Parts: sequence; C-alpha cells; structure tokens
Amino acid sequence: MSLSLTLSLLVLSACSNSANAPSAEPSQESTPTAEAVQTPAASTEPEQTPAATDEPEQTPAPSAEPEQTPEQSDAGGGTASGSVDIPKELPEDFPMPDNITETVLSTTSKNEGKTSVMLVYRTSDSMEAVTKLYDDYLSAQMGDQSVKTIDAKNLIIQGMTKDNKHSWSVIGGPLTSQEGIVEINIIWSEI
Repeated sequence: MSLSLTLSLLVLSACSNSANAPSAEPSQESTPTAEAVQTPAASTEPEQTPAATDEPEQTPAPSAEPEQTPEQSDAGGGTASGSVDIPKELPEDFPMPDNITETVLSTTSKNEGKTSVMLVYRTSDSMEAVTKLYDDYLSAQMGDQSVKTIDAKNLIIQGMTKDNKHSWSVIGGPLTSQEGIVEINIIWSEI
C-alpha cells in the first residue's frame, strides 16, 4: 500500500512538474492545453500496478512435486502396517512393504464391468527392498509379458498377467523432497 502511495505521489509530482516546467520550444500559450490537463490520467496507472504486485503474494508458489497436496480416498479393503488402505479388489497375495508411512491415494473404479484399482503410498523401506518385492511378485504374475526399467532411482514394471486377465503398472522411486522415503504408484486393471 505504501508503495502504491509513493508511486502515485511520484507520478503526480512528475506530471505537475512537467506542466509547470518551461518548454524547450517556445510556447504561444501560457496556460496548459487540454492535453496537459488530461495527463493526470496517468496517475491512475499506479493504482492498477499494485494488484499485479500483490498477486504473487496471494498465489501460492507452484510446486515441483504434486505429492505435496495428496488427497486420500477410502476404497475399502484390508490394511497393512502404516494403515495403508489396500483396495479389496487387489489380489489377496499382493505384497506390501513393512514400513508404510502414508497413503496418498487409494481408489477403485468400474468401467463397463471391469474393475481398476489405483494405489499410491509412501514407505521408508529402501528402494532396493521395494524393487525386489515387486520385481519378484510381478515376474511370477506376468512372466515375460512385462516391460521393466529398474535402477537405483526408478522402478517401472508394466504388463499383463500370463492369463491375459489383468494388467499391472508399478512405478516408484525415492522422493527428492523427503530423504529416505520411496513413493509407489500401483495401477491394476481387469482386462
């Protein structure tokens, strides 16, 4: 507000000085012209400027990580340690790590009679332990019908089960914003 007031005073001062200052060119009239009388309209500009200046303060800074604004949806099912809501539609033998720290999302939906499950959670288990857990389980489920990208920072396993009845997508990696935490995104669907 004080910045707006200061800017308004400066603009008014500049306008009044320019109207009273002697012109470099000789003038035929000593009274201001209609154009000079209308120049204070420029003083309304600073009133609009603070709105743009205030806007960044009102708008939260964009986040590089969408997981900072998690929404949780209960979809039923059992629970594992860390109170993760495991949708009951997932296979009963579906493995979960021991040290779940947070459920980010747990949903179940049906489309044309086919069920889909999405589960996003965070664990303090190591990336190596989580990778082994899901690589072993999904290799048994999918055999050679999967695509994998596995390294120290990436776990991506996608494909269909051997009987072509279900599809899996397990994607995970360590969070850069929380050291020692791994986030896992699981999508399971009936085909």
